[in-house]
Order: sequence, then C-alpha cells, then structure tokens
Amino acid sequence: MPVVRISEELFKEVQKYAEPLVDNFETALWKALNSRRGLVPVKSGKSGSRGTGELTPARALWKPILEAIIGSGGQASRPEVHKSVERKMKEQLRPGDWKTNRDGTNKWSKQVDYQRLAMVHEGLLADNSPFGIWVITDKGRQWLSEHR
Repeated sequence: MPVVRISEELFKEVQKYAEPLVDNFETALWKALNSRRGLVPVKSGKSGSRGTGELTPARALWKPILEAIIGSGGQASRPEVHKSVERKMKEQLRPGDWKTNRDGTNKWSKQVDYQRLAMVHEGLLADNSPFGIWVITDKGRQWLSEHR
C-alpha cells in the first residue's frame, strides 16, 4: 500500500467528514471529495463479495433513533428502537443497507448499534443506562429539537 504524507491541516479538514466508529481516513477523504456532488461512496477497502454498495449516511439514523426513544417516553429497548427506525427509514434505506452481515443482521441494523455508541460519545444518549436500554439525555433532546 502506498504511503502519502499529509499536513496536520489537511488531516483536520478531512476529519470533519468522518463519522465516529465508522470511517477510516480513506472513506472520510472520499466523502470530502464527493460532498459537492452529494455522493458518498462507501468502499470496503477489500475486493470480493463483501463490498456493500452505497449505504445511507450513518448520521441520517440519529434523528429516527432519538425519535424512537422519545416516542417511548425517553428510554427504549434496543429491539424497540430498531423496529421504529426500520418503520421510519424503510423507504429511504439504500440497497447496500439491506445486505446481510456475517452474523445474519442487516447492515442498517448494525449501523444503528454503531450510531448508538457515537451518540453516547457525543452526549446525546446516556452512557450509564441499564444494559439494552437506550436513554436520551437533555443534550439529545436539544439536538433533536434543532434538527426537526
């Protein structure tokens, strides 16, 4: 694999396009390069049958996740959140989202779990909730009100 040295300034600029726990530098760079056209190709970085095709941007799941939790009174179980997100996003999910992971789950479903971690990191969801229960924080409520 070729090695390319970049400045700290360029790294920080590309980092703005990265989604926590999802992108590596290459996928973030593709997002940065294609942002003007509104296209965000997702590359697996490997050849073969594991390529995913085009996926729904991970952050597009945040609003339906938070809405699902609010709709359940501020906290919801993982299965409740997944069912609600699927209901809300079914028509918007892209073909790559419906592909199956090795563990038998759909890619969009796994992405919902990854985005829960990202939202905990951002303070939108509580990090001290009981296992399997997702709890929205005041910051999460504020984020949702700003993105309605």
